[in-house]
Amino acid sequence: MLKLVLSDLVANIRVWLGTFFIAAATALVGAVVASEIATAISVGGNEALALYGISGVIAAFTIVTALIVVGSVAGLTVTLQQRGYALWQLVGIRPALVRTVVTSQLLIVSLLGAVLGCVVAIPFLKPLYEYAFTDSPELAALTPRFGAGAAVPVVLFVVVVLTIGGSRSAGRASRTPPIRSLRETEPPDRRMTVARWVGGLATAGIIVAILASLPGTGPDTLAEPLMLIAPLTAGALAAFGPLFLSRLVRAWTSLLPFEGSWYLARNSTAFNVGRSTATISPLTVAIALAGGLYSANETASHGHSDLGTGAVVLLLGGPLLLAVLGAVATVFMSSRRREREFALIVAAGGTPGTVLTAAAWEAVIYVGTALLLGGASVLATALAGAWAAGGFPSFGAVPALTVALGSLVLVLAATVLPTAVALRHEVPSVLAPE
Repeated sequence: MLKLVLSDLVANIRVWLGTFFIAAATALVGAVVASEIATAISVGGNEALALYGISGVIAAFTIVTALIVVGSVAGLTVTLQQRGYALWQLVGIRPALVRTVVTSQLLIVSLLGAVLGCVVAIPFLKPLYEYAFTDSPELAALTPRFGAGAAVPVVLFVVVVLTIGGSRSAGRASRTPPIRSLRETEPPDRRMTVARWVGGLATAGIIVAILASLPGTGPDTLAEPLMLIAPLTAGALAAFGPLFLSRLVRAWTSLLPFEGSWYLARNSTAFNVGRSTATISPLTVAIALAGGLYSANETASHGHSDLGTGAVVLLLGGPLLLAVLGAVATVFMSSRRREREFALIVAAGGTPGTVLTAAAWEAVIYVGTALLLGGASVLATALAGAWAAGGFPSFGAVPALTVALGSLVLVLAATVLPTAVALRHEVPSVLAPE
């Protein structure tokens, strides 16, 4: 079995590299939180209280982001290889063994990535403290603590979330009839699972509890609970995505009078809901985090934001990096499996230019859909804040649009460049193995 585990990892290195880097990025962000907690325990006093408060906000942002990003990447990792798992079953490998192999692979990749992320974080902690705490000299002068005791919980979190997220998909893949898996390389996932219902309803319950606590909250403490509404709303929308995402994509893209490559892009995005969700959900969280932070702060302080650059980097830098990297990773992971799709378009009479333009339009649709959902999450924050503070809402439009534009550049690169490389292959050589 070990030979099968390792050989398959090598054969599908592009897919597994995406998973590896997401595990490393998640651990890197988690190491910042763990370091602040370890440092607070070590120094005590007022500095510890400040670090506990900051680490709590970062932890909340990171956990919401990580659950969505890591879960999406883990599920997509298995979905993209479902055809291979069907071939395994046809040659006599039992479904239970398929699940065991995939779970072992997830465990190995997530463990290696998490350890690397923790190691990489160590030299950056001190410069981060000095930059983020520029306005608080007593915090900037602290020496960050981050040893094995602080790293172990981070590694365990990454391994558990990624392994469980992927093993559920592996279980579904092993139960799917091999003939169906061979016929549909990437079966559209339009169903709500029990985990999605539980996660979505639990998140909605937390949002309701936060809203119920807002009346009577003082202006000095109102921003903290408001900051959580946008990412939690984005998380709830991601959980319930199979119920509406395909229809939402078809609805808003139908309003634009484009044809040809736009038609190919919108139908591909709407049909392949599982693949699209894995990209759109992290982008939604990124936009909600940026817009929600500024909306909460400005609404609570009646338009007078006191957020410094260092504070924004500390609070949002890690979760934003994780969310955007997760979206780009899902596109990168899917690119090799789409070479046949591109070849079929060319074989049917489409030009390479049409394929490239369609790939670019897909990036626009991903980001556009995420902007709609993330914007709705920020709007919820603004309205809740205005209701609680008795003032006018601030919508955090500029930060949200800035993150959306930056994400668009990265997603465009992740879609167009691999497509251009794929189009260099001869059509018969791509289609022949199938």
